[in-house]
Amino acid sequence: MMNRLREWGFPVGLLLLWGIAAALTLSALIGMDATLQATQVPPQSTQITERPVLAGVHHTRPAS
Repeated sequence: MMNRLREWGFPVGLLLLWGIAAALTLSALIGMDATLQATQVPPQSTQITERPVLAGVHHTRPAS
């Protein structure tokens, strides 16, 4: 019984620690994604696509 524990204890322990580390990493990444989505500002346009027409503007020809 002690030989089996010595033989399998270390590899099983490493696999267990690896699984715990993977679970913590995934939970941190999922939490970071949720935080990033909550803090992002929606994109805003910085270009003018259409100019409003001003009422009462009369275009005159230059004097020649």
